[in-house]
Amino acid sequence: MANVIGPDVSFYQDDPETPQGIDFVKMKASAGYVIIRAGQNLWPDTDFKVNWREAKLAGLPRGSYWFYDSRAEPKRQAELWIQQFNGDYGELPLCADFEEAYGGAYKGWRNWYTFLERIKQLVPGKEIVIYTAYYYWRDNAPNATTQATNLNYFRQYPLWIAHYGAVEPLIPKPWKKDEWLFWQYTEGGDGKLYGVESGGIDLNYFNGDSAKFKTRFNLPDVPPPPPDPDPNDPGTPTGKMYTVTVSSLKVRKGPGLTYDSLGLLSQNEVVEEIGATSDRAWLQIRKSDGSLKGWSFAAYLNLTGTNPPPDPDPDPDPDPGDIGTPTGKTYTVTATGLKVRLGPGLTFDAIGLLAQNEVVEEIGSTSDRTWLRIRRADGSMTGWCFAEYLQSTDSTPPTDPGTPPNTVPDDKDKKWYRVGVASLPVRDAPSNAGKTLGSLLVDDNIPALDDTSNPTWVQIRRYDGLTGWCEKKYLVFLSDARPISIRQNLFRGITYLRKELTSPRKLVMHVMAIDLQTTGLEFLVTPSTRTDGIMCSRTTSKFLTEFGVHVAINADGFSYLSTTAFPPAIYCSKGGDVLRLNGFAASRGKVTGPRVNGRPTVYLSQKNQVTIDVEKGKAFNALSADRVIIKNGAVVKNLAALAPNPRTAMGVNKNGRWLILMAVDGREFGISEGATLTELANLLLSYGVHEGVNLDGGGSSAMVIKGVDGKPRTLNTAIDQNVPGRERAVANHLGVFVK
Repeated sequence: MANVIGPDVSFYQDDPETPQGIDFVKMKASAGYVIIRAGQNLWPDTDFKVNWREAKLAGLPRGSYWFYDSRAEPKRQAELWIQQFNGDYGELPLCADFEEAYGGAYKGWRNWYTFLERIKQLVPGKEIVIYTAYYYWRDNAPNATTQATNLNYFRQYPLWIAHYGAVEPLIPKPWKKDEWLFWQYTEGGDGKLYGVESGGIDLNYFNGDSAKFKTRFNLPDVPPPPPDPDPNDPGTPTGKMYTVTVSSLKVRKGPGLTYDSLGLLSQNEVVEEIGATSDRAWLQIRKSDGSLKGWSFAAYLNLTGTNPPPDPDPDPDPDPGDIGTPTGKTYTVTATGLKVRLGPGLTFDAIGLLAQNEVVEEIGSTSDRTWLRIRRADGSMTGWCFAEYLQSTDSTPPTDPGTPPNTVPDDKDKKWYRVGVASLPVRDAPSNAGKTLGSLLVDDNIPALDDTSNPTWVQIRRYDGLTGWCEKKYLVFLSDARPISIRQNLFRGITYLRKELTSPRKLVMHVMAIDLQTTGLEFLVTPSTRTDGIMCSRTTSKFLTEFGVHVAINADGFSYLSTTAFPPAIYCSKGGDVLRLNGFAASRGKVTGPRVNGRPTVYLSQKNQVTIDVEKGKAFNALSADRVIIKNGAVVKNLAALAPNPRTAMGVNKNGRWLILMAVDGREFGISEGATLTELANLLLSYGVHEGVNLDGGGSSAMVIKGVDGKPRTLNTAIDQNVPGRERAVANHLGVFVK
């Protein structure tokens, strides 16, 4: 019997830097079906809706799976999953993926029960399958002896079992030996053969041949499609106008997925019909300015009549010069770029663009609140935006009450100001006669500890602990709470930036932008008396204190050595575990770790030239990296499909002047959930990085600065062994001095 083969896919199989996505037409030549990831936790898969429709257009039977995550409430996960379909649940079952080990509040089989039962309530009659692996199920499902009745409940769901490199899968109770529906037999399939952009792909067997597959899922015979119209036909205007209902819609040379893409239409764009296939599954369309003409899938075009959509506000067009009336409500932009228009409708001219996560104030709205009139905090732009892409700042994310605070105060509840002059003294008293403690630079963002007791002075606090008074007239009010983007010049030539993102998930990143031309700037990689890569562990904070640097991050990866073969009392008499570096390292001209094939190396010369895998003369400071993620200003293709996690990265811009150090927080549900490698690369690109690498992440990620009191202050949320606020002791670090 020839088992029917099909892959399972997710956004990991799509390179976000290329336009094509997964080629489901090519996949269909080698696969009998596909199972598509819909999401995890409360995060819909960013490619699901595109993959779902493209697989359908290619004629592949579709199933979907949801990665159950114990950190999110089960019913909410089930509800979010079902919301992704818009009534089209696919031809194959819904697959509940049970394999996580986050140890969240909703772990365990009782919560799986809640998840499954909620799905059944939402889509009665739709078949549900359980995906798992033998040992995971054995150790986490009800006990086969003491909880047999509870265990038997799960037998109503067919089994999708994961077991690699075996002749036949190992099946856990309550299912019997041959009682599996799908078997994920490898994670190393040929990605190219199945039309995906990742090198490898998961492959699955169906427990039966093609005839049994078709009968099992009641798949109908598909009639041959009608002949395609001539793709070169210029078309005839019909007078019908449509709006695009999805975030992006491909326009093709002809009416089918096999035709090349000519371009993309954006959500809410208006186009005119100039032709159609006989079944009207594909429409030939033309943009109003004639800049794009071709064929698009009709299911994602909404007929709006014979003219562009009317202005949703029945009132006369607003006066662009009217300043509006502040409502006290503020919003963050959730789209990558959001147009600001002269009036509340698509027919009004765009006057500017808002960036993702920018904060704006509401000063008006249409009667149905589908359009909001907004104003930037600095007053530089006023206009109308589509409300769907504005999220109220009152929607605060849930927090873990047991999470300890960062070393640096979060100041979420403080008023924030921006420095409006080139340099602003910070004094020890609210008077020009007060002693100068330090200074702030233009565009620094700082919280106010007290801006009411004195009408002309504000007490501020910088992240390095500098606390004092500034004249209020030189400060520009930003917001009543911590902004999503923060900038502070902490040391000469070093600017710190903190930014919060909401897409593709909650994420907080920390960036140090270092001007390599700064006089008195020096670097230090962790010193050692050895040359074989053996190091003694220390936290990044301890490294900063021990060597007196101003900024420090964790560097490359490491492994723990046997305490029997390498007794800590001998190798690390001053304390710490005995570790070995993963690759080459050098500190102030002395080699501390051997070269390792396949490990990229970052070189920092004595003149502060930073290069990656290009050694100029004898290595001065050097450290190895996990992998290169940006090369020649582009994201490296086919990066490993690793899950979102805390990350540490570094890179240099094209002319070699700026070094970017980055730490991304992760493993904190609803606060910051980490980044994939591709996402990390794109974050580096957004700061102008031309060559960049991923360093050691996870619980090792740390970014620390020297406070004005000389003590270390951690900027990111360290999370050793999933304990937020606990910093891991690691082998190697990179430090920055400013003399």
